[in-house]
Amino acid sequence: MCGISLVLAKERVDISSFRAFNSIIKHRGPDDEGFIFVSGDSNDIQIVGGQDTQEDVWNTATNYQPQHNINKIQGDYKIGIGHRRLAILDLSALGHLPMCDALERYWITYNGEIYNFLELRKELQDLGYEFSSQSDTEVILAAYASWGADCLNRFSGMWSFAIYDRQTKTIFISRDRYGIKPLYYWFSPEGDFYLASEIKQFTQIPSWKAALNPQRVYDYLFYAMTDHTDETMFKDVYVVLPGHSISIMNPEIQKTNKGRIKQEKWFNPENIKFSGTFEEAASGFNRHFDQAIDLHLRADVPIGSALSGGLDSTAIVCSVNNKLKEKGVESLQKTFSSCADIEKYNEKKWMDEVIKSTNVEASFIFPKGQDVFALSEEIIWHQDEPYQSQSAFLGYHVFEDAKKHNVKVLLNGQGADEYLSGYNAFSIFRKLNLIKQWKFLQVYKELKYLPTLEKLNEIRLLLYHLLPKKWIRFFSKFSSEHKTLNGMINMNQLGAKNKHPHDKKGFKFRSIFEIANHQLFCEPLQKYLRWEDRNSMAHSIEARVPFLDHNLVAYSTQMPIDYLDGFQESKKLMIYGLEDILPTSIRNRKDKKGFITPEEHWFKHEFFEEFKNMFKKYNAYSGSILNEKAVLDYFNQIIDGKKPFDYTYWRLISLGMWMKVFNIQS
Repeated sequence: MCGISLVLAKERVDISSFRAFNSIIKHRGPDDEGFIFVSGDSNDIQIVGGQDTQEDVWNTATNYQPQHNINKIQGDYKIGIGHRRLAILDLSALGHLPMCDALERYWITYNGEIYNFLELRKELQDLGYEFSSQSDTEVILAAYASWGADCLNRFSGMWSFAIYDRQTKTIFISRDRYGIKPLYYWFSPEGDFYLASEIKQFTQIPSWKAALNPQRVYDYLFYAMTDHTDETMFKDVYVVLPGHSISIMNPEIQKTNKGRIKQEKWFNPENIKFSGTFEEAASGFNRHFDQAIDLHLRADVPIGSALSGGLDSTAIVCSVNNKLKEKGVESLQKTFSSCADIEKYNEKKWMDEVIKSTNVEASFIFPKGQDVFALSEEIIWHQDEPYQSQSAFLGYHVFEDAKKHNVKVLLNGQGADEYLSGYNAFSIFRKLNLIKQWKFLQVYKELKYLPTLEKLNEIRLLLYHLLPKKWIRFFSKFSSEHKTLNGMINMNQLGAKNKHPHDKKGFKFRSIFEIANHQLFCEPLQKYLRWEDRNSMAHSIEARVPFLDHNLVAYSTQMPIDYLDGFQESKKLMIYGLEDILPTSIRNRKDKKGFITPEEHWFKHEFFEEFKNMFKKYNAYSGSILNEKAVLDYFNQIIDGKKPFDYTYWRLISLGMWMKVFNIQS
């Protein structure tokens, strides 16, 4: 897990600003740093170190051993490649980056982990490759040299990388299937192309001027959506999409008329139907999950787990625990959990159930509401873009606690909800199928058992998918929520169109496969992965997500809806597939919550005046996009019970905070 930097200059690389471009993400890689610079005419490469390059790297003879200090080099370079290292595999100097192959043709900067690198290494050795390190980076280089872009389909893992081919003067850029590891690009006014792990890196370029992207800000304010397109909330900053790659023929970069680069979709999941029994399906899930955990435990540093008390994190903790026992490991697995002092929001009793059954070494934190006011600017700086609720605030503290306990890798349950029926889209789809089969009585019986608010929401969602989308979009503009937001947001000042994010690129709701892929590649997983990446990297921790093993996802999305969801049942495939390792109490839980904050309590009962003052403070930076009086009236209506509490309050506060932190012009 690391940070990467790349620049392709029209004229020459500004070495000073590129050094800052790479240094601002030191938190992603505090263990080492490195650079290469490529001259324009001769294609010569200068291998360069910096102040954080380790002494043993300077003293170890490799093809990629630094020869110069970045403070002392000069020259007309067309390409700059930088790297910040968080050492997880092969902790020696042999794992230094940028790294090259034995022939010094291919040079790579890389962020992530290829979990099946041992199997690929053996396959490549059989083809005649000789390896000098124990790193997965060297395996990527050999795989690319052997199979070209087809190597991507052989990788199991998470990654963002760029490979420079010195012979053809091309650059190959790739991002993993589900976008676990981030990758952004931006063109400077001078026409220089920059590639980065985090958006804040662009702020180190002298000609950078942060500007608002109005339509994506609209999506955030009205629909709580971020990270759902190739655009960001920063104007002209783009995302390399999950499962996509880019090939650049240096020095010319082909841009579209909107300033984008053409991206090739290399990952195309297949829609295959499972034909076996439920028992066979559950057994297969067990096997795929077990293999995913095995791969995600490969590291040369201590590994821990996040434990929320929910099904997903419990499955990981219990599986890891069993594997440690099988290997005779004496040290206990370390788990990290966030709890609340207020019982309504406290999940500790469920965590205790897991701890009792596994005997892990557990650590608990109890984040305080007042810390929201002290730390939010710091968190939003790490996040690059606004976040939706204080869930990101909790995650920040969990990773902070892991760092205090010297755990460098943390496994967690992110990604399971999106394809295993953790969200009600799956339940709605199953009910729609019942309606299409004229089984109205069954739907009525299921709705009858729901609390009133949940029942109304389910009915609304059923109508949403039964009625023509044009009708729904039209009538939604007259909803109370939409009217409230329109009253608080100055659309003319924002400069966005009043349209739903999915109007142009419709969300297909025709199968489990399509629902899962929408939730995995668009909304909501992509924003959650950003929160997790930035929170973990803020504390130099590698976050791993075994549920996003591509073989496990591909297997699970083959299933019929009844294998995943049922009446008062969700995640059936996992519950029955892992029944031998899950504690009975967790397996039978119906009130899934995960890491939650007492956010409503903080807003309504403890810190209402502080939240109002916080909004007023940051609204001064939002360029009159928000109507202050209307927002404060809205806050008061929540307190008076005239409006329901939801996370809109935080979006209204964090917009101005984000604009202040990044000095954004509207």
